[in-house]
Amino acid sequence: MEPFDPLAVENVGVTLAVELLEQPLYPLPPEEKMPGAGVYALYYSGSHPAYSRLVEMDKEKGGWKYPVYIGSAVRENAKQGFSPRPTSQARLWTRLSHHAASILEVQNAGVDPDFKLQDFKCRFLMLNDAYITLAESVLIATFRPAWNGMGLGSKVVGGPRMSGRASLWDSLHPGRGGRPAGTTERGSQAAAKIQESIERLSSEPSDPRAAKMMEKIRRFL
Repeated sequence: MEPFDPLAVENVGVTLAVELLEQPLYPLPPEEKMPGAGVYALYYSGSHPAYSRLVEMDKEKGGWKYPVYIGSAVRENAKQGFSPRPTSQARLWTRLSHHAASILEVQNAGVDPDFKLQDFKCRFLMLNDAYITLAESVLIATFRPAWNGMGLGSKVVGGPRMSGRASLWDSLHPGRGGRPAGTTERGSQAAAKIQESIERLSSEPSDPRAAKMMEKIRRFL
């Protein structure tokens, strides 16, 4: 038997993931504008048909357990080097507010009537710079959220917009300003990706370390 290493990446990752799961739920965005950087999770509990199975699975666990999106917000000038001091800027709150604005734009467009901001909540965990990327990576590898990789957090300029191609997220939930309109085919691709991600929640990750982390994290779901 190998000795337990509390500083191993997988053990630190589990600690960070469990800590996030134990944080209180907030509306999206939180009403109070708080300073800090870190990681966050978005949860959905509405009636949109694309997420019916996810909502059902989530309710089986008591609700607000399976995130639809995992993200992070780093301190200002993070690329200039590590700082032991916490940021005084509201980096997490600003990021969450941007997501709320995206969802609200879709809601107000009226094209997707089952998609409402009131059906979303969030959790967040303020962290030192050194742990943000690790925590985000572990959470994504563990939960494999439906929206990660679909273009929710992409900037208005660059990426898919430069080529005139709508992101998967915007193809399924049209209405954000300055975004190209997605085709029906692209929207179907987005819905299929969401279903695949939901199905993976019931299966073990292929990576042994991720599977071990998921086993431990499930105890807190």
